[in-house]
Amino acid sequence: MIGASAKRMKLANYMSSLPEIYEVIEDNLGEEEPSIKLQTKTRSIFLYCDSKGNVVESFEMLEGGGTKEDFIAKKEAYDAIRKYYEDYYTGARITKSSFDEGLIKLQVDDRIVTLTYDYENKGVDETDRLRPRKKTEKKKETIDQNQLSIFDIKKEDTHAGTTYDKWLEGTIVKNRYNQKKYTVKKDFGNTIEVKDGEYGYITMARADLERDIFSE
Repeated sequence: MIGASAKRMKLANYMSSLPEIYEVIEDNLGEEEPSIKLQTKTRSIFLYCDSKGNVVESFEMLEGGGTKEDFIAKKEAYDAIRKYYEDYYTGARITKSSFDEGLIKLQVDDRIVTLTYDYENKGVDETDRLRPRKKTEKKKETIDQNQLSIFDIKKEDTHAGTTYDKWLEGTIVKNRYNQKKYTVKKDFGNTIEVKDGEYGYITMARADLERDIFSE
């Protein structure tokens, strides 16, 4: 039999994991059998613990908030996006996380990566773009370029035709951030199609990958 204090802790942890913004409608956490009622923009939630200490969530959709089926599908999509982030970008700074919009935006080096859910294919979509630079960054780059000597410029010109090392199909590469390994399917240059054991074939940014020399 789990005590009231332990149940309160479990309820508090569960509340912190809810993806929506909510307000407390009725707080009964101080009772011997603690419970709490919450309300978001779309639903009314009641939380309590059963005799084994498992958190039980029951909810009703508010008027205009859609159906339970729609919410469950939305939550499954958001959970998939969160798992994708944890698998591929753990530690990257999240700049926006929206349950309502079904997306997570994060900053990776000089790129802004947006994760969304593709309901038709039941998978996570990843798009990225260069992060806009501040004027001070552009100014510094201009100064650095102006300070190049003639020898620096000549050295740069001699390597102007150098190309990247194209990865052949079957090459083993790994994620720079979490060391997860993939098999290359096709090298497109800035993006690489790789095979992932969990998600199948996915496209990743070349900047996020490096060759796994220990697998060669």
